[in-house]
This record gives sequence, structure tokens and C-alpha cells, in this order.
Amino acid sequence: MKQSVAILDFGTSKITVLIGSRGINNSICIDGIGVCEYAGFTGGAWLDPERLQNAIVQAVSSAENSARVRVDKLYVGVPNDFSTCIVNDVSISLNKRRRITDQDVEVLLDSGNRFDSDLDWSVINIQAIYYTLDDDRKLVEPVGMVSTRLGGSISYMLARTDFKDRVTAAVNSAEIPEVEFVSSSLAEMLFLFDDYRRDNCVIFADVGALGTALSIGRGDGLCRQYFFSWGGKRLTGALAEELNISLKEAERLKHKVVLSLEPDYVPPEPPYETVVMQTEYDVEIDNEIHSYSVAKVNNIVRLEIEQLARYIEKALKYCDYDYPEFVPLSVTGGGLNYIRGATEYLSDCLHREVEPVKPSLPMLARPQLSAPLGLMDMVLTNEPTKSGSFGRLFRRFKK
Repeated sequence: MKQSVAILDFGTSKITVLIGSRGINNSICIDGIGVCEYAGFTGGAWLDPERLQNAIVQAVSSAENSARVRVDKLYVGVPNDFSTCIVNDVSISLNKRRRITDQDVEVLLDSGNRFDSDLDWSVINIQAIYYTLDDDRKLVEPVGMVSTRLGGSISYMLARTDFKDRVTAAVNSAEIPEVEFVSSSLAEMLFLFDDYRRDNCVIFADVGALGTALSIGRGDGLCRQYFFSWGGKRLTGALAEELNISLKEAERLKHKVVLSLEPDYVPPEPPYETVVMQTEYDVEIDNEIHSYSVAKVNNIVRLEIEQLARYIEKALKYCDYDYPEFVPLSVTGGGLNYIRGATEYLSDCLHREVEPVKPSLPMLARPQLSAPLGLMDMVLTNEPTKSGSFGRLFRRFKK
């Protein structure tokens, strides 16, 4: 009988609940889905906390009705805005030269967990960026190796206690007795990038409707994470304000944007082939066609993307983690990837390679599904141990 699990993902404008199971060839089968729009969050605070519980209950109920099952345990992804990442370098003595066991690794992971007395934060995931032996070799899987010492750079993901308390109360009100919290960005990283990419370091941004989660990861762990109050709705608002149009019309216009269009381009004189340039975007509202200058619209969008670039550039500039300079920025989420030419322009602003990424699953290859599918993949691959060591076990059992 196939194992079915349920996850909840907090987007900045939507709550998504998926009920699914593992399919053939390591695919994911979605049995039920529930989506509920809500006010979202920014700056570590809910924008409409009074209605949060109803939104969670509605999303859960929709997923249960879709899958025709009752959920008895829900895995909840904790967004960057409600979590933090702390990396500790730890080491334990093995007393003599011998083979390293799973128990040794558990002892090592626990030795750096010094957060049990913290009332404001609690550990939700522990995973290794890398391990070290007595000869200072760095490796990703130490079990079975011979050494007198085991060390490592260990990533501890912590969630805010008030976040966990509020969400747990809401989930319990949906008559779900058990809830487990995991890092959304960690799950996303393990899902989107293979072992080779992660071992060399990854930098990725999940751009949502109201905010952007920027994360730096290496090995099986996150090293640093950030959150900016910049999302796709910033583009909608800027277009509405600058062009004096409704948000509905601005949203439709936004989806027409092609930043690679250059309406001021002057084609060469004959006998070269004549070039026809698009100079206006046409948007239909209430059976009427409204036209807007490509040059003006593209300039508005570019200015907003430049603001996102400044946020990212500042975070990377002052980041105290020593990441390789050549690492590209991977962009996922539903806030930017649908705008043609956006990642190329962001690359120009950052002077860094920027690539769009999305799930590599048939019928589910949409960037806005990266976070919820990442959570689903993590849970289906390996339910957490008591120490929450998803990352280590994920690599060992994934293949």
C-alpha cells in the first residue's frame, strides 16, 4: 500500500496543502490539493493574523475533499521570514581509531544543538554541510570511514516559537492531531539541486507575490538565508500607479511584458531585411483594447527589478559565509519567472549568471510549485528522526 503524506506550504499570498505519494521512477503523485488565498506575511509578521486560522482550515479541507482522505499528520514548511540558520563547527573524539557508525553521527549532530533552553526559537532541522575526519578530509558521508575523530560543519535550522504555536493551534482546529515543522528553503534546495551542485554551493531565490526568500546552501545544509519584502505584486502596483490604471488591468499587462523588446531599435537600411518592431502592448478589459507603450512599460518593470537586484546584492555583499564568487543565482517561484527576459535583466544588474529553475517533474514543472513539491519530496523520501536530521538521511537513501 502506498504511503500518503500531507504538507502545507506558506506562500506570501497563498496557502497550499498537498496530499500525495511516491510514484514510479521517484516521481510524485498528487492525490489532493487545496489552495487558499490570504493576506500573507512580511517582516516576520502576519498581515491579517485573525484570518490565518480560517485560511489554513480551508486549504486543509479542500485538499482532504480532493483526495477523499482524512489527514492525521501535517508537515508544515517554515518560511525564511519565520526561521533562521546557524552553522556550528563541532567535533567529537571516538577514543580510538575505528569505523564511524550512524550513532556517532547522531552524537555529533546533537553536540552542536545548544538551543534547547531558547524560549523564542526551536530546532526543526539539523544537517551537515560537510564532515571531517582526523586527517582533515572533508566528506559528505562519514559512516564506515575509519578515524579517531569526527567533526563537521553542521547547519541548525530554527523556527520561531510564536510561529509554531499559532500554526499548531490552527492545524489542531482542523482536527489534525499531529504537526511537524521543517524548513521550506532546505526542502526546496534538496529537491531542486542534485548532490554535485549542492557540494559546490548553490544560491537561490524564491520570488513570491509579496516577498523573496534568498538562501545559500552547501552539501546537505543551508548556510545563510534572507527575506526581502519584494515580490511580483510590486510590479503590478508600480504599473498601476505609473500608468494610472486598475490593479486588474496592471496584472494582465504585466503578463504581456517581454523585456527583450527594444522598440527604439532602428533597423539597417535596405537591402537588408525589413524588421517590424512591437511598440505597444495590447490588453483587453471589458471587451475594450487598451494599448500601452512598450518602452514605458518595460522601463517601469526594469526599475522594479533593479530594486530586487539591490536587495540581493546587499545581502551577498555583507554575507559572512565564504561562498564561491562564480556560483550562479537560481531563481524560482511564481513572482518573476513568467516575465520573459526578467532573469536576463536581473543577471545584467547583478553582474552574475542568473538561471530560472523549476521542478523537473512531468505535469508539475512550474516554478511556483518548487516549495510545496520540495516539502512533499523531502517527507516522502525520509520522515525525520528525533534530531530532525533530514539532510544526512536524505542523501543516503535518495539514490
